[in-house]
Amino acid sequence: MEKISSFFNSIWDIISAKHQEGIYNTVCLGVLLGLPLLVVITFLFICCHCCWSRSAKSSQQPEQNKRKKKKRKDEEDLWISAQPKLLQLEKRPSLLV
Repeated sequence: MEKISSFFNSIWDIISAKHQEGIYNTVCLGVLLGLPLLVVITFLFICCHCCWSRSAKSSQQPEQNKRKKKKRKDEEDLWISAQPKLLQLEKRPSLLV
């Protein structure tokens, strides 16, 4: 327990010494001490967002699958066809063997 308290006391002594040296050192210490906190908050936000969006997607998924299947049966995709690929193959020069 003494080692832990001496560690935090030494950190506090460094912080107070740098604060007395000038405002620039205080700002730098604030930024350096704030960055780990910012990383932890960002990590928690991303994890919570992923968990909540996953649960929302799983509850809405059956309805979306029905809509997609209906669209596939009713409409044809006119952008994809085999004919342009055949035309491209014919235009390529053949290799000499």
